[in-house]
Amino acid sequence: MDNTAIHFGIISILPALIALGLAIWSKRVVESLLLGILSGVLITDAHLNGWGHSISYSLVNLFNAIAGYAPNKEVGLSGMGLVKSSGRAEVIIVVLLLGAFITVLDKSGGAFAFGEWLATKVKTKKGAQNATAIMGCALFTSAYFSSLATGTVFKPIYDKMKISRAKLAFILDATSAPINTLIPISGWVAYMATLMVDNIPGVEDGVKGLVYTIPFNFYCLVLLLIVFLVANGKIRDFGPMKTAEARVTGQNNTLKAVKEETAATQDFRNGKVSDMLLPLGVSVVLLVVLGLWNYTLPNIFKEIEKIPLGGNQMLIVSFSIGIIVAFFKYILSNLMTAKEFMDEALEGTKSAIMGGMIIILAVTLGDILRSAAPEGTGAAQYLQQVAGSVIPQGVVPFAVFVLSSFMAFAMGTSWGVWAIMMPIAVPLTLATGGSAYLVAAAVLSGGTFGDHCSPISDTTIMSSLGAGCEHMEHVNTQLPYALMAAGISSVLFLIAGFIM
Repeated sequence: MDNTAIHFGIISILPALIALGLAIWSKRVVESLLLGILSGVLITDAHLNGWGHSISYSLVNLFNAIAGYAPNKEVGLSGMGLVKSSGRAEVIIVVLLLGAFITVLDKSGGAFAFGEWLATKVKTKKGAQNATAIMGCALFTSAYFSSLATGTVFKPIYDKMKISRAKLAFILDATSAPINTLIPISGWVAYMATLMVDNIPGVEDGVKGLVYTIPFNFYCLVLLLIVFLVANGKIRDFGPMKTAEARVTGQNNTLKAVKEETAATQDFRNGKVSDMLLPLGVSVVLLVVLGLWNYTLPNIFKEIEKIPLGGNQMLIVSFSIGIIVAFFKYILSNLMTAKEFMDEALEGTKSAIMGGMIIILAVTLGDILRSAAPEGTGAAQYLQQVAGSVIPQGVVPFAVFVLSSFMAFAMGTSWGVWAIMMPIAVPLTLATGGSAYLVAAAVLSGGTFGDHCSPISDTTIMSSLGAGCEHMEHVNTQLPYALMAAGISSVLFLIAGFIM
C-alpha cells in the first residue's frame, strides 16, 4: 500500500474484530478495548516504520494513543485519545461528579423514604407493579441505584400481595438500563453524548445529538411500554413468569421476615423524601432550564442569545449545584456531618473510575478506526468504499440492531458494544445514504438489550439482588419479554430503514 492510501484494506477493521472477539470470548471489556487499540497502533506504525519498530515501540505507542494529541490540520492529524478535545476531559469530570452525586443521594436514605411514601399509596397488585415501574423510571441517575433502591422498598410489598420476586426483578431490570439510555440527563449521558460527537458528522453538542436518537430508540421505548402493559394486566403472564407467579404463595417469605432482611442489609441513613427530591429536582430543573436557554429559546426569540455552555458543561454545572444543595440540606438537617458527606462523595468518585476508563479506551479505539491511514487504520473509509454500493440502505439499521443485541447479550455490557459498533455502524449507514441518528439509535438499542437481559450483565445481576430473586430464575422469566420487545424493535428498525 502507498502512503497516500486512506485505509489498509480489510486489515483496517482488524482492531474492531479483535476487540469484539475478545470481548465476547473473555467477557472483559477493558482488556478487549486495550488489545484492540494495541493492534491498531501496531498496524499503523508497521506501515510507516516496519514491523521491527512497531513491535519494539508497541507499548509506548499504545499509551501515547490513549493519552492522545490534539488535531493539527496543517500536518493532516485529526487528533486522538483523551486530549483530542476539551470535551473529553469534561466527560471524565461529569462521570466523577455523577458518581459522587449518586452516592450521596443513595446514602442519605431519601430514595428509600420516597419508596416507602409511594408504597402507602399502593392498594392492589396493579398499583404495586405500576408504583415499582414509576420509581424505577424516576431514579434515572443510575441503573444500579434504581434496581437496588426500588427493590429494597418493594420486596415486602410484593411478598404481602403475593407477587413473585421474579416479577419484581423483571420490572426493576426493565426500568434501569432502558431508562438510562433514553433520558438525556441520566447517569450514562456523558458517555452517550461523547459517542454522538465522535461518530456523527456535524454534531458538536453531544446532548443535543442524543436527543435526536430518542424517537428511534425502539427497544427501550417498546420495553418500557411492555412493562406498563404487564403491570396493568394488558399482557398476561406467560412462559416461566407464569410458572413463577403460580407458585408464589408457597415460596415467598412473610412480610415480617422481609422487613427484617431489609433492615439487616440497609446501608443508608434515615432520610426523608425531600432528601432525594430536592437535590435531584434542583439539578434536573437547572439542566432543563439551561437546555431550553441554549437550544430552544434562541430559535424562538431572536433577542435571546445562547449561553456559552456546551452539553457537558451544562451537566457539570447542574450536578455540581445538586451536590452543593445536598451538602447544605444534609448538614443543616443533621443527616450527615461535613466529613461524612465528603467521605461519601469521595467514595462515589472512586466508584466511577472504571466508567471513566471505559470511556477513554472507547474513544481512543474509535479514533483509530475513524482516522484515515496512516494516522489510523481507516476502517470507516474502507467500509464506506466497500459497502456503499453493496448493502441496501434499508437493511443497515436492522442488521446493526441484531448484531449489537447479539454482542451485548454475549458480552453482558452496553458500553463495550457501543464503543465497538458505533464507529463501524455510522460510516456504514452514511455510505449507503441512511440516517446516522437512526443507526446510532440501533446501536444504543442493541447494547441495551444485552445490558437488560444477559445473565452476565451487571444490571441484570443487580436487579436479581435488588429483588432478592435467584439470578437464573430472573434471567429465564424475563427473557421472553425482552425477546418480544427485541422482535418488535427489529421490525420497526427494518421499516424505518426503508422509509428514512
